[in-house]
Amino acid sequence: MKLILPATFLFLLYLSPLNLYAQQTAKINGIVNDGKETLPAATILLYTAKDSILVTTAMTDQNGIYSFTTANGKYYIVSSSIGYNKVKTPSFDLNGTMDFQVPPITLKENSKKLNEVSIVATKPVLERRADKLIFNIEATPSASGLTALEVLRKAPGVTIDHNENISLAGKSNVLVTIDGKQTYLSSTEVVNLLKSMQSNEIESIEIINNPGSKYDANSTGGIINIKTKKSKAEGFNGSVALTGGFNKHLLTNNSINLNYRKKDFNVFGSYGINRQEYNQELKIDRITPGTNPLYFKQRNKDTTINASQNFKIGSDFFLSKNHTIGFLVKGNISDYKGGSLSNVNIGKSFDVTDSVLITPSYTKSNRKNFSYNLNYKGVIDTAGQEISLDADYSTFDGSNNSNYINRFFLPDGTFFKNGQIYRNSTASNIDIKAIKADYVLPLNKKFKLDAGVKIANVKSDNNYIYENDIQGSWVFDDTKSNRFLYDESVSAAYATLNITMGKTSIQGGLRAEHTKSTGNSVTTNQLTEKEYTDLFPSLLVSQNFDADNNLNFSYSRKINRPNYQNLNPFIFFLDQYTYNQGNPNLKPEYSSNLQVSYLFKQKYSAALAYSHTSDVISQVLLQNEAKKSMYQTVLNLASENVLSLTLNFPVTLTKWWNMNNNLLGYFKQIKSPDLNGANLNSEQVSANIYLQNNFKINDLFSADAAFVFSTPQIEGAFKVKSIFTTDAGFRYNFPNKNGNLKLGISDIFHSQKAYIYSTLPGNIYNLEQAGTTRSARLTFTYRFGKMTVKSARNRSTGLDDEQKRLGSK
Repeated sequence: MKLILPATFLFLLYLSPLNLYAQQTAKINGIVNDGKETLPAATILLYTAKDSILVTTAMTDQNGIYSFTTANGKYYIVSSSIGYNKVKTPSFDLNGTMDFQVPPITLKENSKKLNEVSIVATKPVLERRADKLIFNIEATPSASGLTALEVLRKAPGVTIDHNENISLAGKSNVLVTIDGKQTYLSSTEVVNLLKSMQSNEIESIEIINNPGSKYDANSTGGIINIKTKKSKAEGFNGSVALTGGFNKHLLTNNSINLNYRKKDFNVFGSYGINRQEYNQELKIDRITPGTNPLYFKQRNKDTTINASQNFKIGSDFFLSKNHTIGFLVKGNISDYKGGSLSNVNIGKSFDVTDSVLITPSYTKSNRKNFSYNLNYKGVIDTAGQEISLDADYSTFDGSNNSNYINRFFLPDGTFFKNGQIYRNSTASNIDIKAIKADYVLPLNKKFKLDAGVKIANVKSDNNYIYENDIQGSWVFDDTKSNRFLYDESVSAAYATLNITMGKTSIQGGLRAEHTKSTGNSVTTNQLTEKEYTDLFPSLLVSQNFDADNNLNFSYSRKINRPNYQNLNPFIFFLDQYTYNQGNPNLKPEYSSNLQVSYLFKQKYSAALAYSHTSDVISQVLLQNEAKKSMYQTVLNLASENVLSLTLNFPVTLTKWWNMNNNLLGYFKQIKSPDLNGANLNSEQVSANIYLQNNFKINDLFSADAAFVFSTPQIEGAFKVKSIFTTDAGFRYNFPNKNGNLKLGISDIFHSQKAYIYSTLPGNIYNLEQAGTTRSARLTFTYRFGKMTVKSARNRSTGLDDEQKRLGSK
């Protein structure tokens, strides 16, 4: 079933004798050269001839070819490339019934040397496409020196809660990919990876609210794709970025990128190292349920140090003009050290304390994640028939060691007794294998078929060892220790048909996925087996009324499978009365998503979306009446409905001041009829406001300032009060254009604090969390070598869905 279904599906699609007809698309084609050879990676800008409005942008491929599909009208093109003078073409008319071939554009090399070349066509901070919103990092000086997670907090529509769970347009369970490749890591490990990445490695962040069938179905909350920078030079070139800063502690981020390209091959690599130190304060006030409630007033102070290294090395070999084979190796190594002091006042009211529990703890963990990719891309004929193959292997090895000492004191500070003194260690080993094939078949100039298959397998081995201190000796506790093995295989096949009829384009797709999983809690002899097959249809209809007006409708069905570590039944303690526990009985969640979007002048957009999710996978904070404990776990809630409206509109106030504005308003409803013995029915109208100001002082100096505000929001069984943050940045470009200095200041007013309380009846708590989010960083970036180079080939591997799910703690 796993192999035969997708292979047969793709084979039948390949042989399909379809003979389809439709009205010819309006298309612009062209080629760019330098008088001797074609120019890859040249920038192409399409403008309306009447009022010089930028319609769309493109970049030439490795053969110097570009193409646009657009509405009837009169246009001209501006082409440029680093090291060459820009060229503007004469105006031309596009009739829509015939493809238009632009005469070859010849760029002349700038005679003033590279250090006098000025780079044109600066990207805006936000770009709206039919199916995605693009957040360009290079256009945001305040993002300089930040980690990828900190940059993600700036992205419009993205929220990150107190537990560092990522939500998009009010929906959780977001799939985070890097260069279109799934990490296959758990939500916690994805966050750790983003903390180890640096902003100077990132070109842009793509926000895809309603992905189609070509994407992995495991994305009920949408997709956030982080695109890393690629070199655009032939010969040898590179760049270095050095960052120093402070947030009460010294911070550092440093990286180097190198690229060497010749006619037949391209070799590229990067290495980064950073060290971050943070403080965090956590306050929890809670009342235990029952006839004799206890009042817990808990205060935690944490200090964490995270040091990480990441690298990438790869090569592309150009076997011929149409066939390329390559390999890519990526790695991330991080070391985490943390110390915590928990102080809990326990009594019959918040004002009367009977005893005090003090728990110092220490945690040390190491993580190593390596991935290997072998890939091939072939252009079969001049009609555009293509095939791409990817084989991937990824490993994750992690260890976590923690020590806890619980001691009780009387209110006057007198020692009363020892509580539980224990330590635990966890070893996690995960192996991921995947192979995928994608095929593009232009049936004629009006119809195109995309199809593909993918097979992925994940094996994880997690061994949790719990020991108690009994009279000075460590004794193994078999009631809390556990070994958990997990094995999951997913086979998938998809087909997408693209139809263009004049100004209307339709993309209909269907994805089939077969899943088989086995969870084995070795210590408790608990075996959980699941096997199921699902179909995931998608539809995108796009209507271009004219060059300025575009309307899109999309539908998709998605699945979100539980994170691997969330299935572990392990218990991790914060103190004797506060812990985190996994859930091996989690089921996948399913969502249906609808969206209507309108795009005006390629700049202004509005999107109305609705999603319904069943068996919602959600983190919840609950209380155990018998143990008087509070614990965090992951459960399936009955349903979640989200109705949202997103507005994006840039505003040019003066020649030197422009704004990018993104407003999100949404209504969310969460239901779960029997949650810890209570009925959860929570509703909330929320809004996120993102205002980005950009200032061009002169050719050398620029600045930006951003304001992000979120009204109260609900998530699972809790509510988060309103929160805002303000950032600012300054950039100085060196006159020779080879480098720059950037100063970024984050959370200027230190307002990024989370205030949370329960929405579940009888589950009473208030939580406040704040850390060292205010920081200042200075980044020096320098580029060297030849800067007129072709870019490294971008590809997406077969590990794009599984790494996300390595699990939470």
